[in-house]
Amino acid sequence: MSETPTWRTALSILSVIILGARLLFTCSDMNRSRSANPDPVMESFRESQQAMKENLRRQQEILRKASNNILYTNYEKLDSLSPVQKESFGLEKLDKDSLVYIALDTQIKIPKKFYLQNSHDDSLRLAFKSPDNMNVFIHDFESKDEIEPSFKTLKSTSNLQKFKVVNTIGTVKAVSYKITKDDKRYNGYALCFKSDGFLNFYEFESDKLSVDKLKGRAIEFFSQNMKEKK
Repeated sequence: MSETPTWRTALSILSVIILGARLLFTCSDMNRSRSANPDPVMESFRESQQAMKENLRRQQEILRKASNNILYTNYEKLDSLSPVQKESFGLEKLDKDSLVYIALDTQIKIPKKFYLQNSHDDSLRLAFKSPDNMNVFIHDFESKDEIEPSFKTLKSTSNLQKFKVVNTIGTVKAVSYKITKDDKRYNGYALCFKSDGFLNFYEFESDKLSVDKLKGRAIEFFSQNMKEKK
């Protein structure tokens, strides 16, 4: 299936937002210059200006949601985006291995050539994509709920299926699952932690790799890339 709906639609929205912002800036200047002589025409103008602001807000919200899904775009298609487009999605292609803090005393190394995303929702601590199209998402948030219902809620908009707890060690659970994004199916393997009312999910997803291979990649990634600050 084509991946066009996610990134091309978002780019169109970005163009609308830029144009709308320019129009609002111009309108605001006009409004200030004429505010001394209010009349029905100007009142109508202000109402249309307010409607434009609301429409711009909605477009920005749509772009934010599209940005949350941009890593489900094929790696090669991300390469084809312009620098301005990548910046609008918070995307950076790393030219060297980079250490990123995920806790006060813990860093994670993101290998070079991975795409790192810095624009995302509040619960998403980190997101990155490998050259072979494996996505990694690190969510953390405060919750009174247990791991299973919280994870299902997190993936509720992604047609979560075949969710299964495959292993439990103390407060750590490993889960497997399937989701759908833009009509494409993804296998998922996640390590889930709960401590002091906080939940942490480390999710590894791919439309090519099996759950078993994702498990191997997750173990390998943790062993090679997690760094504790001493």
